[in-house]
Amino acid sequence: MPLLFQFGGSPPLARDRTFSHLYSSALDYELGTDDSTALFTTARRKSCINEGMEQFADLTECYVRQSTIVSSHGVREYSLESTVNIPAEDYVRIAKQRPEYQIVSSNDVVSAVSGQMFERRDIDWLNQYEPGWRSCTGGTPRYWYERVDGGNRYFGMYPPPQITSSQTGKVLFNYVATPQQMASDTDVPFSVPTGQSTGTRTDLGVYQQAIVHYAAHKLEKLRVNLEGSQQQMQIFLGWVERYLSDRRPKGGQTLRTGRNYFGEMRAKRGSAGELPTPMQGWNY
Repeated sequence: MPLLFQFGGSPPLARDRTFSHLYSSALDYELGTDDSTALFTTARRKSCINEGMEQFADLTECYVRQSTIVSSHGVREYSLESTVNIPAEDYVRIAKQRPEYQIVSSNDVVSAVSGQMFERRDIDWLNQYEPGWRSCTGGTPRYWYERVDGGNRYFGMYPPPQITSSQTGKVLFNYVATPQQMASDTDVPFSVPTGQSTGTRTDLGVYQQAIVHYAAHKLEKLRVNLEGSQQQMQIFLGWVERYLSDRRPKGGQTLRTGRNYFGEMRAKRGSAGELPTPMQGWNY
């Protein structure tokens, strides 16, 4: 039986619960007390609820944002700490949906480089297999990488983009973000900050109970109820697994090779245009 239902159940679920409901009545139910002035103060409750929201977003990657990094001719690296490239200081890591490079012509024709044509490589790989890559002045980006330098993190491309005066280059950059903390009693989890793309992730409403269990896990430590704290953590992780399971593709999946062998064979076929027979050239 999933851990989600092992420890006494939960109150009926409600979508888009407000901040005040999460840190008050929902937590009261899990803690077995409505104390908000002595041990489980309102400030502690609010802090733990917000921390639970951040932890759930980090473990599930449910809160992903897309930023547009405008690229310039011959410029190889772009700072991920700059608010010019990432609208808010909420960058956690690159999302599973990988970056895509686009070049837009003067008549709005878009050419995109993505997937296997825009692969991730680390700097050691580039040093070994693309000697002199740092001195390259421009071309169509084929690889991308991340580089950390002290307090800075950079997104880089090789070759650096070659952009004419009549073109515009950009990177569609998907990243795991930190949700905006709730402050007002009427706030709801996973709302988009004002001034950025608007809206609230209503599809995450059913998973908001996970936040309450994480907060209870943190607060139970204050009364040295380590067993209860661990139980709440296990329920929280059960919600995480439920989210991940809900997002897995339904039905069968198609396997594919890492290399397009058929494409390579077609490129090497003879003048007659026929693919080589499996035993061509064998001696009997």
